[in-house]
Amino acid sequence: MPPFLLDPRYRARLFSALWGLAGALVLAAGWWLWHFPVEHGGPPSHVMELTDAEALASQRATPPNDMDNGVSVRLPHRWSQTHRELTGSLWYRLNVPLSTLPPQTWAVYLPKVSMNAEVWVNGVSLGVVGSMDPPLTANWYTPLMFTVPPSLWKVGDNALEVRVSGDSVSRSGLAPVWVGSARTISEMYARRWWVQVMGVHAANVGLVMMGLFLVVLWMRDRSQSAFGYIGQAAILWGLGSSANIVPDPFLPMAVWDSLSFLCIVWAQLSMCLFFLRFSERKWVWAERLIAGFAVLDPIAVVLVPSQMLVGLTYLTIYLVALVGFALALWHAYRTRRPDRNLFAFGSLVSIPAAAHDVALQLNQLSLESVYMLPYGGPVMVGCMAFIVAGDHARSRRALAHLNNDLVASIQRREAELRDSFQRVSALEQAQAVSAERSRILRDMHDGVGAHLTTALRQLNPPTPQTVDLRMVTRILREALDQLKLSIDAMSMPPGDVVGLLASLRFRMTPRFKAAGVSLRWEVDELPEWPGGTQAALRQLQYILFEAMSNVLQHAGAQEITLRAQRQGDQLLLVLHDDGRGLSGSGSRPEGHGSQTMRSRAGTIGAGIEFVSPPQGGHEVRLSLPMRSPDESGQ
Repeated sequence: MPPFLLDPRYRARLFSALWGLAGALVLAAGWWLWHFPVEHGGPPSHVMELTDAEALASQRATPPNDMDNGVSVRLPHRWSQTHRELTGSLWYRLNVPLSTLPPQTWAVYLPKVSMNAEVWVNGVSLGVVGSMDPPLTANWYTPLMFTVPPSLWKVGDNALEVRVSGDSVSRSGLAPVWVGSARTISEMYARRWWVQVMGVHAANVGLVMMGLFLVVLWMRDRSQSAFGYIGQAAILWGLGSSANIVPDPFLPMAVWDSLSFLCIVWAQLSMCLFFLRFSERKWVWAERLIAGFAVLDPIAVVLVPSQMLVGLTYLTIYLVALVGFALALWHAYRTRRPDRNLFAFGSLVSIPAAAHDVALQLNQLSLESVYMLPYGGPVMVGCMAFIVAGDHARSRRALAHLNNDLVASIQRREAELRDSFQRVSALEQAQAVSAERSRILRDMHDGVGAHLTTALRQLNPPTPQTVDLRMVTRILREALDQLKLSIDAMSMPPGDVVGLLASLRFRMTPRFKAAGVSLRWEVDELPEWPGGTQAALRQLQYILFEAMSNVLQHAGAQEITLRAQRQGDQLLLVLHDDGRGLSGSGSRPEGHGSQTMRSRAGTIGAGIEFVSPPQGGHEVRLSLPMRSPDESGQ
């Protein structure tokens, strides 16, 4: 984009200039169509316009001899002026005075004739266009040109006779006839043929394409009902308008005319609905009235064919559309829609064009006038397509801004969550360190602290007595071993039961040897224990250490066997000694140590049993589940 367009002031001036240029072009085109044909500004050279004629109703296939009984008329002439109820043929006789014979080929040009025509010069037929007998073809909007052989002309008066076929419903008539140089007449004919036929079809093709675009938009977004209605209007108008000027359709003419009229009426009513929806007025009663009119009026026109009824239909719809346009324009400027000028421009082009065509339909304009709405309609629909494109572009920009804001918000939120996570993680680490410190202190208090307290009591008895130094030494060694095991547990990998047992073996072997007890090691390769967190391993270590200490203190055993193996969905740890075992046949009462061991086993989800096997001695059996605590809970 050029740098100066980045300045809003220059951009606004440029858009204003473009609007002014577009308006000037549209006004020029409208003026040209309104005053078409331009030959009225002055006849071209070598061409004459014939407007005085004698009209005689006759069904003869050849020029009648009694034209003197005809009615003097001036072209353009409508049958309703002199022959209101006529159905069939009306002969027009015109005089072509020549002072000299034409030096080149001449032609006869009929800008507008309804419905079909046959031309005769001095009693010789030049040809016929369309059907002269029912059912009639529809050449009512097609210009006709007939080439005249030079041999047919004569000096003086030449009789030019035009036979026109029509009926009382079709607004039959004849526009001024042009005679002159075939080259000049061909240019005039080509210009009008493009305006009345080719240009209409081309405009309707574009109109239908834009209508399909708007209908597809409505199908993808049902909230855009206004644009759905104008898309529907564009499609129906394009089809109906093109069908209306097809001379010889493939369907019977009565059916074809009814379908064409139906499409045009429904297109105009769809425009009324568009204006109502564009103004955001949900007038259900008005929409129901329009729907009822769309059903009843075509039926009335078919049952009571009348050109005046058709004209009144178009006038009624035009007035309704005019009210809807006023409401929509007021809404657009009241709500300050960004595209309000575009809507006003399209509407102010199509509304006058529609007024011109309604006046032409009601016979208020010259017969040779051309319809303007086929060219004004595409301007209106094109403006609506630009409005849709503008809405889409604004939506895309708003969505892009929203996405950018959302991305920025997410990034800010991620940064906040990251900071929060880091703070929570640091807090969790601090809490974990504090919990571990508390656990170590508790274990030292319960284990090492208890042993040291016992040793102090032995060294400082309340009453004078001999101190048992061997007992004090044993207590202090147990405290030291328990402290070392606590340190070992802090660096042990989670779930490593074999490592824990090896640590116990390493720390307890000197005490076993000192007590004269041998250790028998029967430990298999064990899988990782899912529930073996550091806290759980510490609890398991305490249970085994307590069991081994009890054997050394109370069992009087010679051998201790430590077995570890997997059995099904659990790990089985067995500590067996060959000492005294349980006293008698009953069970040994559980002391404080055994109760503590059972409590700790329950904490880690392990099972514990105190058993006296048949071969004697005593066993402590621990079963560790091979399921994680979460799975066990489920």
